[in-house]
Formats: sequence, structure tokens, C-alpha cells
Amino acid sequence: MRIVVHPTYQQHADFIAQIPSLIQEGKGDIVYDKRNMVARMLDGGATFMVKRFKRVNIIQQIVYTFFRKTKAERAFLFAQTFLQRGIDTPRPVAFMEQKRLGLFTVGYFVSEEVPGTETHLLLREVQHYPPQLAQAVAEQVCLMHSRGILHGDLNLSNFLCTEDSPGQYHFTMIDTNRSHFCDAMPTDDQCLKNLVRLTHRRDLYEDLVRRYAHLRGWDADATATKALHLLDCFEKRR
Repeated sequence: MRIVVHPTYQQHADFIAQIPSLIQEGKGDIVYDKRNMVARMLDGGATFMVKRFKRVNIIQQIVYTFFRKTKAERAFLFAQTFLQRGIDTPRPVAFMEQKRLGLFTVGYFVSEEVPGTETHLLLREVQHYPPQLAQAVAEQVCLMHSRGILHGDLNLSNFLCTEDSPGQYHFTMIDTNRSHFCDAMPTDDQCLKNLVRLTHRRDLYEDLVRRYAHLRGWDADATATKALHLLDCFEKRR
């Protein structure tokens, strides 16, 4: 087992080392269990969120052992990059990599728990969504792009939202391990393609794209036409 703990959380190192065994024993509060698993775990007065990534196949075992950083390590490193660039994400605590016969098999990423509601519940799942929230999402995406961040899974489930005051929203970005980083603003094509995962709800998607285009000074009609075409292609591939 490879275990890397952020210096800020060294006092929890012994507990962190036990997390895979604790999960195996059914300890912790399971909050999500599909392709990956997410559990809430307590150590003293601290609350941690643990993401256990899906066990990889033999080809991936070789790739992640010898050629590429695991999703767990990227989640840990990319969280630090997000924070360094002024975009909120849960503070990274640790990552762990289990091996069998010298090959990587399962990864774990540990972060602090943060408050918030998945934004898709507030936008996609309601008939009449608040326009201020849609505007805040567009502004958040524009902010990330301006800081050279292309979130690798930019769907509304990965925006944790809190309403600091009526109509004033704050986002904490999660599931960042597939992100890409640029030294400057990504190209217009990169930015537009990055929007395609936001939502499959067409009226909401077009609204978000138009708001984003306005913030960038782009032609909203032309941008919406391109974005809807990209969404069509994306959905056909899936």
C-alpha cells in the first residue's frame, strides 16, 4: 500500500492508513456506491470524504503502475492546483494505492467534507430554475477557463452549491481528477467543447451556453448553434 498524507493532516495518518480495512468491514457512512464508492468517515472531530475508485483491469494495472499517475494521485494533486488557482474544491487530505503482485489495483482519495448541494438538483431537476443560479454557473465556468482550468467532467453534479445570501451562490468543484490545465486561457474551441457535459436538458444547456457566450463577448446565437451541434455529436457517441 502506498499512502501519501498532506502535511496538514499528519495527525490523522494512522487513521487514514486504516481506511481500506474500515471500508472492507462496512464502517463509515456510504453516500454513493455505483461505479466508484464515496463514504463519509470520522476521526476525532474531523469529517473526511473517502472516494474508492473502481478496481482496474489488467491493462490499466500495468498503465497505472508504470506509465501514468492513478486517478487517486491525480485527484490529490489536481485539488491542490485548483486551490492554487483560486477555485474552491475540497481540501485534499491523502491518497492511497493498493497493489497486488506489484501491480496497482485500487485507489483511494481522501478529502475534507464541504457543505453544498449538487447543482443539478437545483437546476436540471426543477421545471422553473432560478436564473440567478444559471448565471452563477456560467460565471463559474468562465472563471475556471480564465484561470486555465478545463474541468474534466464539467457536469452540474460536480458543482457543489451553497447560497451565501439570497441570489448569491458559491461553488465548490468536485471530481476533478480528469481535468486539464493551461498556462493561459484555453482556446475558444477548447472552452466550447468543455461545456458539452454540463447537462442533457436542452433548454437549460442552451441557456447556460448563451450566458457563457455573453460573458465572453461572443455571438450568443452562433455559439448556441455550435454548442447544440457538439451536444448532438456527444450524445450520438454515447
